Amino acid sequence: MMMAVIREPFGRTKDGREVEKLTLRRGALEAEVLTYGGALAALRVPDREGNCVDVVLGYRTLSGYTDNGCYLGALVGRYANRIGGAAITIDGRHYPLTANEGNKQLHGGPEGFSFQVFSVEELSEDCAVLAYTEPDGKNGYPGTLALKATYTLTDQGLSLRYQAVTNRPTVCNITNHSYFNLNGSGSAMGHRLWVDADAFTPIDADSLPVALAAPVAGTPFDFRAEKAVGQEIGTECEQLRLAGGYDHNFVLNPQPGLRLAARLTGDVSGIAMECWTTQPGVQIYTANFLETDSQTKSGVPYGPRQAVCLETQVPADSPNHPEWGDVILRPGQVYDAATEYRFL
Repeated sequence: MMMAVIREPFGRTKDGREVEKLTLRRGALEAEVLTYGGALAALRVPDREGNCVDVVLGYRTLSGYTDNGCYLGALVGRYANRIGGAAITIDGRHYPLTANEGNKQLHGGPEGFSFQVFSVEELSEDCAVLAYTEPDGKNGYPGTLALKATYTLTDQGLSLRYQAVTNRPTVCNITNHSYFNLNGSGSAMGHRLWVDADAFTPIDADSLPVALAAPVAGTPFDFRAEKAVGQEIGTECEQLRLAGGYDHNFVLNPQPGLRLAARLTGDVSGIAMECWTTQPGVQIYTANFLETDSQTKSGVPYGPRQAVCLETQVPADSPNHPEWGDVILRPGQVYDAATEYRFL
């Protein structure tokens, strides 16, 4: 028997924009998606005992998302991660961007995708298509960028697909910033992690890359054999000290198309989640500076290292490193990136 599509109000922003919550269902899986920031507000999956566990952190009210920051569950763009000097150059032309982290731009700027209200283009029991058009010059970016984000529950998990077009040459790098806790609560440092990466991207004190790739071998960044996320997070390591833990891009070993990038397993729940992506990297963030108030879904504030983010993307500051590859989106081209979170 088909279940009714659930589409309900989730409040209004301070400037009066209406926000909705969309509930998707397929078998034992359930996801909640907000039109505010395209946020994944909940993702419920069964544990090894068959109990339902919400594996992403989130807030119970809209004000939690608008007031707390931290990008919980958010769709991040136009350009995810950090851009040094808050500026880019395209075809020899310099474009200052709006800075929102010192002299850098983070996650698309202070009015990036995460803070916008998306329209609902399509909606069914297990699929939602959201759309947003960012105007030319917003946050400093050239070109009007039209984005469609598709959220689909499959028999295995949640599929995310981002497609975008522009009318002027621009840059585009979109990701999901869900904070995963596969136990549902508590520390996530006991979670076990495997990443298909022989290299990671080292950073400086501003969390900007100093090189595209450094070997993981012999470092705490070697997750080629599964180990607890927190096993080496407290070791004497300059890279961990700079970020307060893991907040680094892992350079995935090249494979064509949608490929298995990482696997995260809850140490208490037994829930195992595979991350599949078409992107060349995944930013592993151990919620080192997570701090919220009590507007969380449980009513208990979140704190550092209570989650692990798996942000599939290209490395930070790539627009300023053309030698790392072409990240320019041009008229007539389609930005098309996909990520799936599959549960075992």
